[in-house]
Amino acid sequence: METLEKCYVYAKNTSNMDFLASTVAFLEFQGREVDANGVAGNMSRDQSNSFFERLNHYRSIYKKQAQPV
Repeated sequence: METLEKCYVYAKNTSNMDFLASTVAFLEFQGREVDANGVAGNMSRDQSNSFFERLNHYRSIYKKQAQPV
C-alpha cells in the first residue's frame, strides 16, 4: 500500500472513530445507557485505544457543558 493510501485509510478510520466516540459521549450526556466497552468489543487494540481516547475527550466536553455557570 502506498503512503497516500495509508494516509487515506488512517484518516478515514480516525474520522469514523471520532464520530463514533462523539456519538457515544452525546448519548451518555442525554442520560441514555450505552455500553462503551460493548461498542469497542470487536475493535483491534489500536482502534479501541483510539476510540477510548476520543471518547474521554468528548466526555470531558459534555461534562464541562453540564456544570452550572
